[in-house]
Amino acid sequence: MLHFRSFGEGYPLIILHGLFGSLDNWYTIGKKLSDRYHVYLVDQRNHGRSPHYDSHTYDDLANDLYIFMHEQHIDCAHIMGHSMGGTAAIQFSAQRSDMVNTLIVVDMAPRDYQPRHDGIFQAFKAVDPSAFSRRKDIDEALQSYLPDNAVRQYILKNIIRDTENSFHWKFNLEAIRTNYRAIISGPQIEKAIPKPTLFVKGERSSYITDQDIKKMEKMFPNMQLETIPGATHWVHADAPDLLIGAVRKFLDENG
Repeated sequence: MLHFRSFGEGYPLIILHGLFGSLDNWYTIGKKLSDRYHVYLVDQRNHGRSPHYDSHTYDDLANDLYIFMHEQHIDCAHIMGHSMGGTAAIQFSAQRSDMVNTLIVVDMAPRDYQPRHDGIFQAFKAVDPSAFSRRKDIDEALQSYLPDNAVRQYILKNIIRDTENSFHWKFNLEAIRTNYRAIISGPQIEKAIPKPTLFVKGERSSYITDQDIKKMEKMFPNMQLETIPGATHWVHADAPDLLIGAVRKFLDENG
């Protein structure tokens, strides 16, 4: 069973985090949107406090979401995902369109990507959290591999202490590394997805290109595109209020 948090009342809105993330990354945004919706923040498999598995494909993530909705007695919902979570949301929409009211994809295109997490994997290989007694020391050890403080703090949110007071990663690093090629692959879409769809792009992000947009318009005939000024791929961290505004507007028009 996937670990989750929920709050609010109204029509269900399920939010899926990105690679190396967790539901905690979306807590503030989820709380603000819960004034109108019953928001579910979900830890996807091999992340956060959800179960660890050897396999990590988008079929897996889509099936996990189907089981989660069945367990929570949710027949249909607004589905929102960032990065890896966005691809999972697209895959779910392609397979279970009857369970999707609207689709919101934050800074991700439905295509294959080139590897871009080499620095993060090098950091994981070089820095063993269990060898440290203070988070500050882990942060300092990671700096030479992850000089961007925002990225480093994002990664550090995945460190917890076990029952023996030793630090370790919450996510299943081995499964993520083994399945990395599948994770950076696009969803399998056999036909156009007519559901109302909002793609949100960070202005300073390269994850959605002009070429992507042309293909997306054919695959999602009822889509909108919103560009968030000044935002990188981490749209929810760079411009949370602008993202919330775009989501509210879209749901008001299509929910």
